[in-house]
Amino acid sequence: MTTYLTKSEEGKTWHFRTIVEHRGVFVVHGVFYLWMQKYWQECDNETAAHATARRMIEEKLQEGYRETPFTETPENNMDIYDKAAWHYEGDFPEDLDNFQGYVHTGMFVGWLIDRDLVSEQFRKEYGAAITQFKHRHMTGAQVYRDCLDGMLLLEDISEIGNRFGIYYFNMENGEYLIDYENTLGMGLPSLYHVQDTWENYFKLKSLLDSRFEEWHKMIN
Repeated sequence: MTTYLTKSEEGKTWHFRTIVEHRGVFVVHGVFYLWMQKYWQECDNETAAHATARRMIEEKLQEGYRETPFTETPENNMDIYDKAAWHYEGDFPEDLDNFQGYVHTGMFVGWLIDRDLVSEQFRKEYGAAITQFKHRHMTGAQVYRDCLDGMLLLEDISEIGNRFGIYYFNMENGEYLIDYENTLGMGLPSLYHVQDTWENYFKLKSLLDSRFEEWHKMIN
């Protein structure tokens, strides 16, 4: 059984969802375009799971949330954009170094840094890496690997960055990988063969800047 709650406050949408499954409760909660957390709470039995979910729901209702019909969207379900291990541990060319699994998302991370679209938390935690990147001493793929452990999360990106990222960088139906292939991958055995060079980054950056400006005009 799924229960979905939302609350609008200061121009932001908070959301909270419980899914009771057998002896536990799966919880998804966060703020649209800012952060999202998912966790599983084990209970003694199914009755206890329903009771736990009801207690959580009542607490949220007291905080001003209201029950809302649930339709899954990236805004209420996507907590992670990409994970390097999904690539180098999956359908990945055997002749390549695992680092190549970081490159396609790493270049987007670099662009986010250049456009100041990373979150405040990212800036505080990885200020040195940001400086290194902006001085072109560290690539976006290296930042993605060394700072983010190869995982790009909603909370790593600013609100406007996530609004654009959910629209454009969504791996399921966004256009990023199409643009990436057309810009850097033509004639290569696979997208994983794109090299992590500044020349390639600047080619892609020019297109990403254009896509961002197009999107910004579209929403305004």
